[in-house]
Formats: sequence, structure tokens, C-alpha cells
Amino acid sequence: MLCALREELGGLSELPHERRTLLGLEVREFELHGQPLVAVVAGVGKVNAARGACALLAAGATRGLLVVGVCGGLKPHLGPGALVHCTRAVQTDLSRVEGRESRADERLRSLWREVAPGSEGYFLTADRPVLSWWRKARLARAFAGDCVADMETAAAGAIAANAGVPWAGLRAVTDRADALGGLWFKLHFPSQAGRAADTVPSLVARLERDVPRD
Repeated sequence: MLCALREELGGLSELPHERRTLLGLEVREFELHGQPLVAVVAGVGKVNAARGACALLAAGATRGLLVVGVCGGLKPHLGPGALVHCTRAVQTDLSRVEGRESRADERLRSLWREVAPGSEGYFLTADRPVLSWWRKARLARAFAGDCVADMETAAAGAIAANAGVPWAGLRAVTDRADALGGLWFKLHFPSQAGRAADTVPSLVARLERDVPRD
């Protein structure tokens, strides 16, 4: 499990865990429902997210990579408190189209939605937050359907996809990605930061039930 900020670990940070360092990052190792879960707080931005994803893979996260945290809603109905699952993650500040998009694993996303109902749509990743009406309108028009703005998912998804590891993302909306986004983020981040991570124990239990038995 990958997140950018410590608060996005949610209640998992209070559970017993072991710690070790990989690629200069602290890797936390949990046991949930008899299954191992490794988590990294990688820091904000695509470079940090890529390093965090590499650290998770090096730690043995080969069954799946989960990206959690918060985001800005780019559609009118995606206001603070909405949970959004990622269908595809797109690096929107890369001019070339080839290689900038990664598709989330459909099975993993479906199982996650069973335990954490929410919308689903594009995660549009960039090096800076969307804090203007102009950028919001441009992104919302370019991608049909629901979409949110974030700063890490596309990079983490690309690392996982190229390693052949299924991945999925879930984020909670803190703001409407406009000129008031900074204020709304500060207001809603404390209550929304850990919501996605808090659904992970239920997802792990659901995945365990879904494993084929001999």
C-alpha cells in the first residue's frame, strides 16, 4: 500500500507492525487477517511515488499494489467526502500520449468496490495540484466521465504495470480542485486523509476469501 503523507495511513498506523528501510524509505510490515501487508509513506509527487512503488515491490508486494490518499474532484458531484476508485491513471503533464496511461486491475478494483462503495473514474496525475478554474475546466473536458486530480497515482501505476503487478487506487475527495481548493483541502484533509486506507483491512479479508482453494 502506497500513500504520500503519514495521515493517509489512517488507522493502520496504530496497528502493530515491523519496520525496515528500503531505497531510503521506511517500509511498514503488517499482518491483516493472516496475510502480509507492506506500506510505504513515499512523499508527495510522481518521483516520490515511483520510488515508493519500487520499494514496495522490493519488499515483496507482488500480489498487488494499492494506492490510497486524497484528491481533488473535477466533476460537480465529486465534492468533499466522495470516495473514487481509479479506472485509469494518466500523467497529464506529459505531452506525448504513448506511455502516459496505466489501467487499474479490474478484478482488484471490483473487489475493493464491494467493501468500499464509491464512484470510479480517471485519476489525473500532475506535478502540481489543480487550483484554478481554467485547469479544472481543461481537464474535466478532456476526460469523459468521472475524474479526479492527484499527484502520485500514474507514477505508481506505471511501475506496477511494468512489473506485471496488478494495482488499484482509491482516494477520498477533499476539495473541488478550484481557486478555493487550498482552503477546502486544509478544512477536509484531517477527516478524509485516512478513509481510503481504513478500507484496506476489509479488502485484504475479501481477497483472502476470493483465493481459489485446492
